[in-house]
Amino acid sequence: MKAPLTQLEALQRAIPELLTVDPAQALALAQTCCGLSAELDAAQHSTSQLLLGRALQANVQIQEALEVFQTSANTCSSLGLAAQEAEARSLAGKACIDLGQFDDASRELQSAVALAADIPSAISIHATALNHLAVVKHHQGQAAEALQLMHRALQLREQEGNATGQIHCLTNIGGVQMWLGQYGDAIKSLTQAYTLYKTQPADPKVETPILHNLAHVHSMNGDIELAIEVMEAAYQAAIATHEGRTQALASLNLGGFCLDAGQFERAQEYLQATLDLSRQIQFQVGEMHALDSLGTLYQKMHEPEQAREVLQAALNIAIEIGAKQGELEARLQLGRLHLTEGDLEAAQRELGTSLELSVSIQSPKEEAAANEALAELFERQGQPILALKHSRELTHIERELFNAERDRQTRNLSIQFEVERARHDTEIYRMRTELEQEGRERAEHRVRQRTAELARAQQEVVTRLAMAAEYRDDTTGEHTRRVGRTAARIALALGWPENRAAVLGIAARLHDVGKIGIPDSVLLKAGKLDTAEFAHMQTHTLIGARILSGGRSELLRMAEEIALTHHERWDGTGYPRGLHATQIPLVGRIVAIADVFDALTQARPYKAAWTPQDAVNEIRKQTGSHFDPDVVEIAVPILLTPDSPDGDFSEENMPLAQEEANHVLTVFEQLLVERTRDLELAREEAERTASHMQRMALTDNLTGLGNRWAFEQTLEQTLNEAIKHDRSFSVISFDLDGLKAINDTHGHEQGDRFLQCFARALAAAFAPIGLAYRIGGDEFAVVSTEPQELPILRGLLEQTQDQMRHQGFKAASASMGSSVYPHDARTAGDLLRLSDQRMYQTKLRRRQQGR
Repeated sequence: MKAPLTQLEALQRAIPELLTVDPAQALALAQTCCGLSAELDAAQHSTSQLLLGRALQANVQIQEALEVFQTSANTCSSLGLAAQEAEARSLAGKACIDLGQFDDASRELQSAVALAADIPSAISIHATALNHLAVVKHHQGQAAEALQLMHRALQLREQEGNATGQIHCLTNIGGVQMWLGQYGDAIKSLTQAYTLYKTQPADPKVETPILHNLAHVHSMNGDIELAIEVMEAAYQAAIATHEGRTQALASLNLGGFCLDAGQFERAQEYLQATLDLSRQIQFQVGEMHALDSLGTLYQKMHEPEQAREVLQAALNIAIEIGAKQGELEARLQLGRLHLTEGDLEAAQRELGTSLELSVSIQSPKEEAAANEALAELFERQGQPILALKHSRELTHIERELFNAERDRQTRNLSIQFEVERARHDTEIYRMRTELEQEGRERAEHRVRQRTAELARAQQEVVTRLAMAAEYRDDTTGEHTRRVGRTAARIALALGWPENRAAVLGIAARLHDVGKIGIPDSVLLKAGKLDTAEFAHMQTHTLIGARILSGGRSELLRMAEEIALTHHERWDGTGYPRGLHATQIPLVGRIVAIADVFDALTQARPYKAAWTPQDAVNEIRKQTGSHFDPDVVEIAVPILLTPDSPDGDFSEENMPLAQEEANHVLTVFEQLLVERTRDLELAREEAERTASHMQRMALTDNLTGLGNRWAFEQTLEQTLNEAIKHDRSFSVISFDLDGLKAINDTHGHEQGDRFLQCFARALAAAFAPIGLAYRIGGDEFAVVSTEPQELPILRGLLEQTQDQMRHQGFKAASASMGSSVYPHDARTAGDLLRLSDQRMYQTKLRRRQQGR
């Protein structure tokens, strides 16, 4: 079961990256994931369903995506996976918007918002659902409510620190403010969005909507030529996104601006392109607006039949998808067209409905237009009283619109000021960025110098580690050198860059560094190892990986992978994890061949040396079982070609200055020559080094407490003991309040002291029941070998907080949650997850109570 699950997780990780670059491949992988997960695990299957829905969405199969999202949401609901259900319903709501199903979208998104609001870790899902719900409300004519929802989403994005999310929210806010006639507020929002966008990597998907709305601002200010110019830039950005809906909207707006400017031929070109693309991708909202604009165009071009046809089609779509504003605009245009043609009965029907709609969704301009047309209609029917009634209503609305226009002109002065200030701010930002760049370059130069120094020191350390390991069972110490050189030569043949192949050549020398931890009685045994001894010998891979773990450099990360995986086999029968095929890292597959080849071709007390050809024949024989067939094919010519310092790889390729590299190699060889004399000393030093590195790997550098790795080891050991002896135990999670505020107000140095003070106080207070660990950031945990009652834990936490207050942190507080095995959960992960969830629930309650 383990291998299929590992394969499934690997596929699931690959899909999000493919969604934008290769949607078709993403869809194929998602379908494979669903097939695998259906037989493994319900929770994993719901994750696969979400990925399948997103892949279908990326391939513009919106209806199919909606069905998958809804199925996933129902599955998550039955499993009690609230966060995943919220995400599924949010995605379903977005799919409904794309299909123009606004009522259904509203239901799904309201459910998503309600679910996510109760889950602190689902802040991103919450913000996304609020933003989508605001779009629905706007389409349904509830602009004020839409604006409130968008501001809530913006607050969450700011809290989350998500710059791209803030840009989207500000852009949408600006659009709604502009629609409401709040031009000053709109320009502020859009300027803020664009300023924030300039701090991020260029992305046409983010830039396009900002330009859209800026073009609309220019249009509403009466500068139609500038609106067209900005909209053309938005259209080009939309094309660069390769997204059909984005391109359709840009084409629609550009066609509308050309129509307003009297450029009928260009308008028809862009609007027809919008219509064709919207139908192709099943984008009903875009299709509706394109038809409505074409109706206006055909009327201006005196083609009433074509106008009536497209307007009726727009009306049908608006009614089908519940777009009230779209319905209003289509009915109003149809009513005017009927009035022009003398069909007064049809005109009265459409205009009367238009008036009702305009009042219900608070659209004063359309309300005025409907009253004006109805006044003319009743006058032509000989009904002066009704005509007068609508004329008076028209006058009343026009007066209100005039007042609003006067206010708008006043706001325009503010807009001009805001624009100038924005330009000034942008220039200041540009100058500041240039200064920061100069400072950053100086700092980076110092970092490069320090990095080079650390790299030289690090290589000397790892070389000594390799030497210490080889002292144990290699009389010459040359095995690691040959394996490293052979591995590097194979990597070069595989097409690796020289510098990376050089790093592999060094890292490969550490493949057996874990033998430091194997007793001489096992490592140096002359005869065949028994089952227990062989199992002990196999642990050298785990010991080596642990010694090398936690490194940040490519060298140590590569060495860790090699130490852990060079005894894995292509068919999955290797050790320590039973990985198979490409689950084994490529570096492990390369070193496996180099290691076996060198072992076969060197004489040992128990065997004679094989010829290179015999060794290669043996490796070919084990191709597909022990070794990667593709790597073997590349490696064979390398293995049969004698190596020499003048060949395709030498130590000169190592990533150090030449004189430093020579120095390290000289030290390495001198130590090997003195191997016999210094054997015992080297062993003791290596064992002390390994012990120290193991302790360091389990310790949090800042607080001195055990780190997350140490915590997880303790938790697993405690769980195993509890299962073995049928005992209960507790896991307690803590979250330290106020760290961010201290960092922001007093600096990170004071924040570090805050963490250290809490760590000391927590360790002291909870010492009677268990050890304390720092498992990340401001999160801590305690594992108690006995079940603990909540009142006792609260008392110990109060002691912790009191101690911190005595140390000068007057407002210090922390949130706590706990779980008990086996009452609450039976796995280590579930125990930690449940205690963490209860801790965040406590934190949320305290926040709501203002504590």
